[in-house]
Amino acid sequence: MSATAPQIAAIHTLAKKAGMDDDVRRDFMEREAGVRSSKALSAGGAARVIDKLKALSLEAGVAGAVAGLTSPAAKKMRALWIAAYDLGLVRDRSDRAMLSFLERQCGVSHTRFLREPGQATSAIEALKSWLKRDGKVAWPARESWKKDGKADGDEIAASKRAVIDAQWMMLVTAGAAPVAAIASPLAELDNFAVKIAGRRWGDFDLNHYDTVQKALGRKLRAALAKTGAAA
Repeated sequence: MSATAPQIAAIHTLAKKAGMDDDVRRDFMEREAGVRSSKALSAGGAARVIDKLKALSLEAGVAGAVAGLTSPAAKKMRALWIAAYDLGLVRDRSDRAMLSFLERQCGVSHTRFLREPGQATSAIEALKSWLKRDGKVAWPARESWKKDGKADGDEIAASKRAVIDAQWMMLVTAGAAPVAAIASPLAELDNFAVKIAGRRWGDFDLNHYDTVQKALGRKLRAALAKTGAAA
């Protein structure tokens, strides 16, 4: 028996309250019930997902537990955490997973409790070092955010491109990129970016980098899962 319409509606509502976007919700359903679409759930699988989502809400204490991630440091941490997910370094890209990392790193459960500027910098640098070490991300040298907590568009774009380059090289290493990428990896990455974003790097807005990163993340996680190397 397939999941009922009320069950599907409940899953979407509970996932939204838990701060999950579509990708996180699908990952969650896949872990709990083996499918990525709520329409593909059985009634029993839907019931399990609903129970787990309710338990997650109770564990969090309040539905808005991850609200307030609006500071420059919080936004940078979120971007880095999602990059870790798209590099196959973590299974859970949610804000709650990111805040669990923050708590382990700084002893606070939310970025709003970071009282000292050095704490935020420490958490961000720990994430960047991890992505550099395990994801082989070659971060750009310019980091004006360390001075005022902000970064300009060119700096953000360069950081996003560094993640994309690392993703692509991981795909090449895993044998999941086009064969031509072995001889000319960057040229093939250019072709992939045009195919996904519909324009070349010089015409990218920041959201186009996100689109390419997300697409590469799906390919990379699938490739790592086949080799048993996924996080």
